[in-house]
Amino acid sequence: MVKSLLFQKFINQLTHSAVHFFYPPQCLHCGDLIEHNQPLFCPPCTTLLDILNPKERCPTCFEAIKGNKCPKCIHGEQIVTKIGAVFEYVGPAASLIKKLKYGNQPHLAEGAGAFMVAQFVELNWPMPDAIIPVPLSFTHWIERGYNQSYLLAHEMSRLMQVPVWDALKRHSGDYSQAGLRLEQRKNLSGNRFKINKEYPFEDKKLLIVDDVMTSGTTIRRCAEVLSERCPSKLYALTFCRT
Repeated sequence: MVKSLLFQKFINQLTHSAVHFFYPPQCLHCGDLIEHNQPLFCPPCTTLLDILNPKERCPTCFEAIKGNKCPKCIHGEQIVTKIGAVFEYVGPAASLIKKLKYGNQPHLAEGAGAFMVAQFVELNWPMPDAIIPVPLSFTHWIERGYNQSYLLAHEMSRLMQVPVWDALKRHSGDYSQAGLRLEQRKNLSGNRFKINKEYPFEDKKLLIVDDVMTSGTTIRRCAEVLSERCPSKLYALTFCRT
């Protein structure tokens, strides 16, 4: 038994060494070789990771502002209580999310999710009753094999000890917003999502999680559907925003 365990450990170490010999770790952003204990970025690229400061952002929509609130949110109540993001969609942060989204590297959700939890704490929002990932279209799920927003939500769930609810589905025939102009995104139909009614939404604080926010249309459409089930509060957090 002991010999078997030692042999298995030897094989695992040998395999690990071989993988790093033929595929040495590279910085996700610039591609330079990095040390094994630097799993994502080289030191220069790490310094480019600039976490957004909530104090410089509108507390409702998270647009950059001077003052307490932006002109868009100062009049009228918003369907989403508060929106936040960790990074602008530039530099190393954009490289990470692109590789998570398009590069078949689902393990990157672990680090990205940790950043999102850190920003959630910085935002000082109340702990949600559930985390709800933005759903992926069936076509994209087949292409990628996973929903990157679900992976981010799952990692946040693990760290925060809050359940993930698979509460939203996309209607069949829904298509990607990639390549659409801002006005085209804003004019997308509101019935792109349907709700899973098995969850007890009423009077719950819900946190919507997505990878990237551009116009905010997807977040708002999700919130509109969820609001029909009378939650007490709706928050939304994304890894990047453009």
